Amino acid sequence: MSYRSTVAHRRSQAVDRRVMSPARIVAGILGVILLVMGGVALARTGLSSLTGETATVLGFEHTALMGLIDIVAGLLFLVAAAAVAVRGQLTGISLLTAAFGAVMMIEPGAMSDALGGGSDLGLLYVVVGLLGLLAAMMFPTRVTEVEAVHEDSVDHY
Repeated sequence: MSYRSTVAHRRSQAVDRRVMSPARIVAGILGVILLVMGGVALARTGLSSLTGETATVLGFEHTALMGLIDIVAGLLFLVAAAAVAVRGQLTGISLLTAAFGAVMMIEPGAMSDALGGGSDLGLLYVVVGLLGLLAAMMFPTRVTEVEAVHEDSVDHY
């Protein structure tokens, strides 16, 4: 009686990719600051009127509408912080933020009625936008990949 054996080979492969950049930390900090400012503004003004009541948050006047804008901008910065393509997303949101701040500085009267803040809040948005741009341009993005290969041999009789 003869026995016939077969050997089966199994191979599995996994790749772990990590993106490291100090720009992610800067984007995260900017996002959290804007998110907190917006949340506090909404908590103080309520949502009954988007442009009626104002509240002072960190020295800046906010309406509920400005609080919502802060929250959306903060979330966009947090999305950029979590993204693989952090430089591109941080550059885009920073340019939008700086442009919004510039409009607020150029037309403070028209913006203060709807948003509560004037040129001082516009300056804050310009500074946030410029900090984001500097972080996106100055800090390199490093991608590291760790590959794990696992092989099994199984004898069948």
